Amino acid sequence: MQAGIRRLHLLIDLRLYRLSFIPALLAVVIAMFSLEGVPDALQPVDPPTTFEGDRAAGVARQIASAAPDRTPGSAGDEAIADLVRSRFDEVPAGAVSEQTLEGTHDGEQVSLRNVLLTLPGEAGETIVVTAGRDSARGAGAATSAAATGILVELANALRVSHEKTYVLASTSGSSSGADGIRALIDNLPERDSIEAVIVISQPGAEDRRPPYVVATSDAETSPNAQLVRTAEGTVGIQAAATTPTEGAFTQLARLAVPSGIGDQAPLIGDGIDAVAISSAGERPLAGEQAEALSGASVDEFGRAIQSAVDALDDAVEDPVHGPGAYLELGENLLPGWALALLAATLILPALVAAVDACARAARRELGIGTAFAWGAARSLPLIGGLAALYALALVGAIPRPPFPFDPGLYELGARAVISFVIMLAAVAATAWFLRSPLAARRAPEVAPSALGALAALSCALIWLVNPYLALFAAPAAHVWVLASSDRLRGPLPVSAGAALACVLPVAALLAVAEALGLGIDAPWTFTLMVADGQIGLLTMVAAAFLAGTLIALVALAFRRRGSRAPTDAQESSTDV
Repeated sequence: MQAGIRRLHLLIDLRLYRLSFIPALLAVVIAMFSLEGVPDALQPVDPPTTFEGDRAAGVARQIASAAPDRTPGSAGDEAIADLVRSRFDEVPAGAVSEQTLEGTHDGEQVSLRNVLLTLPGEAGETIVVTAGRDSARGAGAATSAAATGILVELANALRVSHEKTYVLASTSGSSSGADGIRALIDNLPERDSIEAVIVISQPGAEDRRPPYVVATSDAETSPNAQLVRTAEGTVGIQAAATTPTEGAFTQLARLAVPSGIGDQAPLIGDGIDAVAISSAGERPLAGEQAEALSGASVDEFGRAIQSAVDALDDAVEDPVHGPGAYLELGENLLPGWALALLAATLILPALVAAVDACARAARRELGIGTAFAWGAARSLPLIGGLAALYALALVGAIPRPPFPFDPGLYELGARAVISFVIMLAAVAATAWFLRSPLAARRAPEVAPSALGALAALSCALIWLVNPYLALFAAPAAHVWVLASSDRLRGPLPVSAGAALACVLPVAALLAVAEALGLGIDAPWTFTLMVADGQIGLLTMVAAAFLAGTLIALVALAFRRRGSRAPTDAQESSTDV
């Protein structure tokens, strides 16, 4: 049996491993034939002529001056709700209603209020236009004040004849988890009739920046492709502003780490066709930029919004969504199911080979159970750090703002540094307490096979939760093959393989951080997303075990530096 133990690297069946990549090749071919064309933008019959940008900008300035403090549920928020209601009451063809709800702001329960104007149409479809009126920091002249000004002016501009029902809604809670927009959609009497939701988002910026059409989600879903193209078309015509298409890698990263900011994000995540139109990108403006109101931006983006509503009203059919999740590649859409299939087939070879190797070890009684326990123990320090994160969140040391939250409200500071130190201390303490006979025992010779199975199973769990994230994690499932190879089991190849396996997940996080403009705040923002559950517990546990297997494989390779296992020609011809 000892000779069999020394020949553990021969347990892996490389022929089976290589053959298991055939489904991945088929998945690539299937993906190539699954491409769909991007639907053309809807076009309004007539250009917008009734929107008065000067009046909308005047309302925005009045709001910013009269109620500079409009935190959700505050007296200023309530005062502007009254102003919006009074303006809506002046529209003779409309029906005004309100929704009251309980929300949260800065960890406290607050009472919120939505004000709705319904302009009935003859068709059964409903087009919803929303604007958040609250502002978590400052008067928000270019953001929520400008959005509310446009909404009030649209109540006048859209009084002309229309086929579909319009619902104009002034919501509260946009700056603290989108409580208002969620309640708005959930409580509409005919939710199933909603054809599209257009969110007015910070439309009055002097310093414009893309994306001007924001269509990101807080789940693994993509927006309505034709609705996005329609909004981009109207913004391009009315505001001469073009939204560049994100690169395929960034699009995939944002499916893998759902991180959409804004009122459109929870709607798209809930299956509602929605977009936000913004003059200043996705991340909320702050400081002087939020207070510098541009009348030209209010006018041009207000006209773009009216034009988009008109295009939807003129369309005979509902906007074509395309696949539920997709990557936009030029003029084609690559459906999410093809990406999920590819991810599964990339994990499959590592899983098949690891299960086969573990079965061989079990048949030869090489202690595979001990190897699994040894390998799992190497991930427990990371689980200890994760437990510390959740404990800190439970006691309030780490904030748990409901997602989507404004990252600018939670910048990297002393609280973040202290929290990171405590989590690292928890990792170290867990490692110290695991100095038991099992954890300290010399690594079982079949440890690479057990670590391979743990890594592949962790990737499979990630795939079940989010197949797009599994695409980035899949290379980590294959590193154990290097540690099981007689020629490549040395420290350098295994370390290089582990490092390369980390490149894709790190690059995905960096892409998301770049898209959101997080900078050095990125680690803290992602920590808050974990604390709030936006990045789920199962995903984090699987990631911890996956990282633990990589660390164990590298440590194992260094421990065995310079060692050479004897070969056996007969065993080699049978097992390899």
